[in-house]
Amino acid sequence: MWRRGEWVYALFVFLVLLLEGLALGGLVWAATSRFFRLVEASWLEAALLLALALTGIALLFLSVYLLLYHAYSAVREIRERQAQEAWVERFTLALLGEDPPPPPWPKPAWRALLELRERLKGAYGEVLAGWIRQGNPPWPRMLLGRFYTPLSRLEALEALAQARLPEHLPLVLDYLKHPDPVFRMAAARAAARMAPPEETGALAQALVEAGLSRGVLLEALLLMEDRVGPAVRYLLQNGRPEERWAALEAIGRLKLLDLAPLAEARLEDPDPEVQAAALRALYRLGYPPLDRLDQILALLQAEKEGLRIQAARLLGLFPGHWPRRFLWKALADPSFFVRRAAAEGLFRADPKALAEAARAHPDPYGRAMAGQVWREARLDLGQEGG
Repeated sequence: MWRRGEWVYALFVFLVLLLEGLALGGLVWAATSRFFRLVEASWLEAALLLALALTGIALLFLSVYLLLYHAYSAVREIRERQAQEAWVERFTLALLGEDPPPPPWPKPAWRALLELRERLKGAYGEVLAGWIRQGNPPWPRMLLGRFYTPLSRLEALEALAQARLPEHLPLVLDYLKHPDPVFRMAAARAAARMAPPEETGALAQALVEAGLSRGVLLEALLLMEDRVGPAVRYLLQNGRPEERWAALEAIGRLKLLDLAPLAEARLEDPDPEVQAAALRALYRLGYPPLDRLDQILALLQAEKEGLRIQAARLLGLFPGHWPRRFLWKALADPSFFVRRAAAEGLFRADPKALAEAARAHPDPYGRAMAGQVWREARLDLGQEGG
C-alpha cells in the first residue's frame, strides 16, 4: 500500500486518522461530562452528531482518495514504462550509429541505460558504460550523502551493480562493513558484478571479512562468472569451511574445469560438508580423479549420508569393473538417497548392469530402486528418440 515518495498519500491518511481521533475524543469528553451532570443532554447529542458527521466525511474522502490514487498510480506506471521503452529505443538506435541523446537525462533514461547495460556485454556494453560515465550518474552521491534513505542507498547499490563501473568498487566495498546485513548482501552483489579480474582476489578477502552467509557468498562468486578464478583460489586457501564450501560450489556450477585439481585436493578436507562439496564439484565437471579411486570408495562407506550420496554419483564416472561392483553393493545402503545415487551412477557406468540389478539384486529395496531408475531412464530415452 505504501509506496516510496508518496508522502501526500501518507499525510492524507494521517490527517484522516487524526480527525477521527479528535471526533472520538470529543465524543468521550461529552459523554463523560453528561455522566457527571456537567453539561446538558443537548451537548451530548450535538457531540454525537458531529462525531458521526466527521466520521462519514472522513471515510468518504478517504475512499475517493484511495480510488483516485490507485487509478493515477496505474496510469503513471504505464506512462513511465512507455517513456522507458522510448528511451531504450533511442539508445539502441544510438548504438547502431545514430547520435546518442545528450545528458542530462530523466529517470526513465537512466533506467533504460541500466536495462541495456544489463543485457549487453562486449563492445556495446563498453559503449553504454561510457555513456553512463558521461551522464554523471547520481548513485555514488547517494551512497556518500548523509540525508538519503536506506531504500535509496539500496537502490543505488543495485544500480551500480547493473552499471558495472569498476571505478566505484572502493565505494561499494565500504558498504561490506555496514552493520546492517541487508546492505552487506547488496554490496557483495554489486562488488561481484563490477570488480575487474585483477581485483577479485582482494574482493574475496573483503567478502570473508564481511561475515556473509555461505549462500550470499556463493551468489557473489557466481556473479563474478569468468572472473572468479582468483577469488576461488583465495577462499580455498584462506577461507573457513563455509567459504571453502562456496568456492567448491562455484567451481562446479560455473564448470571451471581448469580448477578441478583444487577441488580434487579438497577431498582430504577435515570438514565433511567441504568434502561433499568437492565430490559434487568434480561430478558436475565430469572429472573423475582416477588416482583417488580408493579414497572415493572409502567415502562411499562414510558415516555421513551426504558423503555417500556424492561419492556414489561421482563413482558412476569412473571406468572399469571395480566401481560398478561397489555401486552394486551401494544399492543395499539403508539410505533412500544413497540407493538412488548408486542406481543413477550404475546406469551412467553400465546400463546393462543396472538392468541386471533391477532383475536380480539380492536386496529388495535396492532391486526396487534399480527398477525405478531403469524404467525412468528407458522412458527418457524413448521421449528423446520420439
